[in-house]
Amino acid sequence: MRRAGLIVLVLLVVALAVAAQLVDLPDGARLRELVDGARNAAPAVFVAVCALGTAVFFPKPVLATAAGLLFGVGWGSALAIAGFTAGAMIAFTIARGLGRDTVKGWLGERLQVLERVFARRGVEATLVIRLLPILPFTLANYGAGVTAVRGRHFALGTALGLVPSTVLAAVLGDALSDLGSPRSIAALAIWAVLAGVGVWWGRNLITTAARAS
Repeated sequence: MRRAGLIVLVLLVVALAVAAQLVDLPDGARLRELVDGARNAAPAVFVAVCALGTAVFFPKPVLATAAGLLFGVGWGSALAIAGFTAGAMIAFTIARGLGRDTVKGWLGERLQVLERVFARRGVEATLVIRLLPILPFTLANYGAGVTAVRGRHFALGTALGLVPSTVLAAVLGDALSDLGSPRSIAALAIWAVLAGVGVWWGRNLITTAARAS
């Protein structure tokens, strides 16, 4: 499943690069003009999209990259982190309502990995989950909802742990402001490589934890 996802990601990058060369796409400046024209509605809508997208398994790196493209690095990172944290709490709350048996059916043995991590202090444990790709972002959100971690600790750890990866994605998104340029194509390639490394690293960590149990 992870390999198939990585293949789709690479194909998406190639398709975007080809489209940028062949199709008259609006450049970053034009997109930001449209965002500025929406005034206060644009940030609110984007945060809502990030929150809902996070809760329904939409790829977080895509939204974080879009944040940098549409709003710039600083403002875009802040909006994305707010939206992702809100989405994490939505998933967290849903999981607590559904109960352990339902969530365990989604995560299987990986739920035990989360429980061992959350056996420590809540904020620090959440930081580990966010800084290291032990589990996919949304699965970790639902899994945390049926562990002993407190909601406020989970929210704080999530917001802090999201900063490095979100800022990096926003920087890459900002580089896409000149679509079709060598800089934008290089940014897409870097983004794809980082996503692939994250998938590989997360898989190894889960396998190691399962063997240690």
